[in-house]
Amino acid sequence: MDARYREELDLLLYRMLEKEASDQESARLNALLAEDAEALRYAMDFYLVAAALRKSTVIPSASLGSQDEIDEQFHLLKIFAEEERIAPSVELPEEIEEPAAKPVRTQVYRPDRQKTALWVLVASMAALVVFFASVKFLPQREAVAFLTEAVEPRWQNGEEGLKNQDLFYNTDAPRILRSGTIEIEFYSGARAVIEGPAEFACKSDNMLSLAYGRVYSRVPNYATGFTVLTNGSRIVDMGTEFGVLANVDGSLELHVTKGKTSLVAGRKGQEVYQIEAGQARRVREGGEEVEEIGLKSEHFAQRIDTKSGLIWKGQKTLSLADMAGGGNGLGTGCLECGIDPANADAMRMEAIYDARHPQASNAYRRVGWHPFIDGVFVPNGSQGPQIVSSRGDVFAECPPTNGQYYVSILNGITEAFGGGGPGLMLNGTAFGTAENPAIFIHANQGITFDLAAIRKALRGPALVRFEAVGGISQTAPEHGLADLYVLVDGQVRFYQPAIQKGQFCQVQVNLEQRDRFLTLVSVTHPGKQLPAGLNQEHGDWTLFGRPVLVLQP
Repeated sequence: MDARYREELDLLLYRMLEKEASDQESARLNALLAEDAEALRYAMDFYLVAAALRKSTVIPSASLGSQDEIDEQFHLLKIFAEEERIAPSVELPEEIEEPAAKPVRTQVYRPDRQKTALWVLVASMAALVVFFASVKFLPQREAVAFLTEAVEPRWQNGEEGLKNQDLFYNTDAPRILRSGTIEIEFYSGARAVIEGPAEFACKSDNMLSLAYGRVYSRVPNYATGFTVLTNGSRIVDMGTEFGVLANVDGSLELHVTKGKTSLVAGRKGQEVYQIEAGQARRVREGGEEVEEIGLKSEHFAQRIDTKSGLIWKGQKTLSLADMAGGGNGLGTGCLECGIDPANADAMRMEAIYDARHPQASNAYRRVGWHPFIDGVFVPNGSQGPQIVSSRGDVFAECPPTNGQYYVSILNGITEAFGGGGPGLMLNGTAFGTAENPAIFIHANQGITFDLAAIRKALRGPALVRFEAVGGISQTAPEHGLADLYVLVDGQVRFYQPAIQKGQFCQVQVNLEQRDRFLTLVSVTHPGKQLPAGLNQEHGDWTLFGRPVLVLQP
């Protein structure tokens, strides 16, 4: 290692230690450590000394504040050594002192000496760990994590007062979450979603002790080494996402969805298993047996949001019908509940809804009580620009209407009413039910969803597409004739004119990250002819069946 190379390595290690490294510097350091065993040994020495001086906790448990942390330091070093031991052999040219004109033979280079030296290094470092720990009797109380989200948590020991941003300390007694779901962010940057019932403790800024319960961890590259301790086993992250189900008898399941982890279990915790994305393992009671099982990432809460109560377990879609019924898109909404576009109030469908043809202006009305619905309106292009979002986006193509609507915007409908029904149907399929949700959006009405708010709650999965089947229900009265629109930020992305009773169409609108508002509109077709005595919007039982936002993790 020449002077210039060491100077670069020192700078990168120091900037990582002080958490000042850029993404490019972090990538450069990772490349050096992956390619150069000497650089790896130098980095391990550097961080061990730093840990001993308590300047940082870059290596998990470097603060050496408890026996668990001391043990974890040793096991982490052992994992590094095991990865080096099982690394494939490489071919290197043999040094030849004969004249260069002679042919040069190659031989397989077996790094036995290097690996032996690394094992000696590990043992020496472990000895240093024990030495520094021996002069420290009580761990120093330090904040190591904080609460970021909570959905209906119930605690065992009167900790209901815990709120977002409250701190967790390394010396705290284990906490018992009886029910509900919380998310904790560690100071290393790792995040853990814990589902009750669970008993846990935050042991350091990069370590969680889990006696029992479910936890899903998301670990960025700069927090590599995040560790979950269980009864008899430990999982060490290598920059990934994974779920752990721990039982009180010491058995556990590990499900890795991204990246790679090291599982230390079996034979009294001495075996190291490398578990990669798409793989899962079960550790039997007592930790003696480790077996391969199928991945079940959907069994773990991966993202939660306090405001909306959203608990996302990897579902591929969010239901807009559920949101229209007051839910968060994952089945918490009320069937036959909805929103009145004339006042933005929540409402519930009545069994009999006769002679209901209210009239309203085309003003845009905010839905302040729902985190994902921006607003509603009664579209009417004859009353001036039709505003379709709280930002002021305009639906320039909005046609003139009579400003009347029927029964409000609903999450499905099953009752018979108004000379039609019962329920909704397209192409022989019943819609507006729990199995086939639908937004019943009888002309003339519009609803706008806030895509940015949904993205904020999910914090990760992208919204890539809106899908639905649109049409006028086969159960509607005669004379229906309506137009369906789908807008994004006021711009028409889908338009289906002159739909009649029983007709339907497939709706698909691609979404981009910059798209903010998604608007669904139903209006009576301009020029519609009706028998005398019927309202202009009569029979326009329009609906969006199975309306979903498609997610991409």
